[in-house]
Amino acid sequence: TSPKRRSPTSSPISPPHLPTIEFNPSKITVPPGSVQPIATRYGLTYEIPLDWTNMSGSVAGWDIDTPHGGWYQTVGQYGGGHCPEVPAESLALSGAAGRNGVDLDGAARDEVRAAMQIFASEDGLSKPSVTYVGPQLLTVADQQAVRYTAIVRDIPQDRPCKTLEARFEILATAGRATAEVMVLMVEIDEHVSGSVDPSVADQIFNSIRPSEGF
Repeated sequence: TSPKRRSPTSSPISPPHLPTIEFNPSKITVPPGSVQPIATRYGLTYEIPLDWTNMSGSVAGWDIDTPHGGWYQTVGQYGGGHCPEVPAESLALSGAAGRNGVDLDGAARDEVRAAMQIFASEDGLSKPSVTYVGPQLLTVADQQAVRYTAIVRDIPQDRPCKTLEARFEILATAGRATAEVMVLMVEIDEHVSGSVDPSVADQIFNSIRPSEGF
């Protein structure tokens, strides 16, 4: 995918029963060769593999026509810069977002359906083939979670280095700060040189834990 980036933004209004984390937490420093924890604004921390790039202070996503857009905070990235013709192109991406006024299943289901727009052609006229898998009910950080997967095939080839196939993984669980629901996204380009194994999404989702102080 070719996600865009913008400066971090302030949080939406938090529910009154939750504390507010206004900006992305500071990057967590770990020894070289360690997996990299990323603290989100939702009172939860997740880990990315050691060969990913920790962009915890960044916002990245896609300009798509959904009620909340396709933007994610506290980002991890793999394979950035692998395509000289499209510098923003990456092979995998992770990030978190907050949702209010919706249950876990509704938040995850709404989020995963964005895959159709994300992987469409730039003009939106050509669409990929998308198969949705889920819901899968899980427990993360001692809380209920719901996971959906979009398996994306036949992606329109309207620019250099665009993958033909991808996975768009979404997990929703209760937020402990800032929003009632945290949505964690993992996007993986498949069957291209240097791509990661799809099991990396399992690793990232299984790493979710309460942030320090929560």
